[in-house]
Amino acid sequence: MKKKIHFTLAFLFMIVYSSYSYNPKIIDTLKIHQQIKKFGLDEKVINFKANFFESIVYKNDSVIYYNPNGSLHLFEILLGDSPIVSKISESVHSGHNFQRNLFLHKETLYSLGGNGLFNTFSGIIHFDRSLGGWLENSIKNYPYDTKRVVNSWKNGDKLMVLLNFYDDSKKNDKVRYSFGEINLNTFEYSERFNFEDFPPELVYRNGIGSFRGNYIYESELFSLHGYFKEDGRCEYRFFDKTNGVLKRTSKSDALTRVDGLSYLYIDGSTVYYRDSLGAIESFDVNSGTVIQSINYPELYKSKVDYKQKYIGVAFSVFAIIIVVFVKTRKKNTKTIQTTQELVYIENNFINIQHTTITKEKIDDLLGISHYSYETIKTKRSSMINKLNQNGKIKIERIRKESDKRFYDYKIS
Repeated sequence: MKKKIHFTLAFLFMIVYSSYSYNPKIIDTLKIHQQIKKFGLDEKVINFKANFFESIVYKNDSVIYYNPNGSLHLFEILLGDSPIVSKISESVHSGHNFQRNLFLHKETLYSLGGNGLFNTFSGIIHFDRSLGGWLENSIKNYPYDTKRVVNSWKNGDKLMVLLNFYDDSKKNDKVRYSFGEINLNTFEYSERFNFEDFPPELVYRNGIGSFRGNYIYESELFSLHGYFKEDGRCEYRFFDKTNGVLKRTSKSDALTRVDGLSYLYIDGSTVYYRDSLGAIESFDVNSGTVIQSINYPELYKSKVDYKQKYIGVAFSVFAIIIVVFVKTRKKNTKTIQTTQELVYIENNFINIQHTTITKEKIDDLLGISHYSYETIKTKRSSMINKLNQNGKIKIERIRKESDKRFYDYKIS
């Protein structure tokens, strides 16, 4: 009976703990902002009200990192009834990482790409807590002439990226793009395919650019993106990291804009909405009607000019055929010449059948007397074997009668 009671209590505890674990603490933006102001930073640089929700990353239920968009400042925020804000970076403001992809991998915070101050950055930096600053990561096989990370998302241990190679001298022409992945364990880039399209300022209109919004919540399998509108509304999209699909559904359209006390988050494939009073509603990310979806890998792949690729492959195959044909013809020609020479040499020996000749004489008849000593030995042995195999004559090596140390050749 006691075992049954203990099992029941343990089961109830697991349920309570599970519910608590998937219920992140309230983010009181008013109290957080008040503490950040005490650090005396330029409010224009921080731009807290406009970019707070797009600049945070959840370490766990109770801790978030806040890296103001377009800066290298980094804050660690302990959530609770009275949030505690710590500035853990010593970096100064930098204007090259607007619209960067901020993400955690194995407890380390990374920032990919970015732009600003009429410049772009296409690499990866990570925050080193012991130094209180950001360090750049070297990426193997990364295109040295890439200019911008046009789009990116984390999928497990891989970072999917769309890079472009923009050239200011070709503003009205198509430019080259590379779609591939960065292995976050080895920091090595592998290209899947490349294509040409219009420059970055136009590709966003075509829908291949970054989909990150003003509100971002990441989980391992999905991410939630909110786009704030001028009328106060917010449009939400769900992103499937495994398949690279961004979709708008009837469920996402029903979500309301978050504020300082209400917010949205994802655990597994479940979306949770908590209002300002703490009431929680949830639904599966795949439920509802899909209104619109974009499969980014398929979209990029559709832009590959396979016609040109096929032409290239056809030329390659044609070139291989020509090389093989030429080599085969040379080989056949050489074989014919060798056969003709052998017949000519064979006839010379037929004319002197039943005789014995010296080594020097046989070398002359074989046409090899002009070679070096070692080459003559090799060729003499090979050619005699061929003549004997042909069967019309037989050449035997016999010791000289006058000096047994040397040999003559008997033709029969």
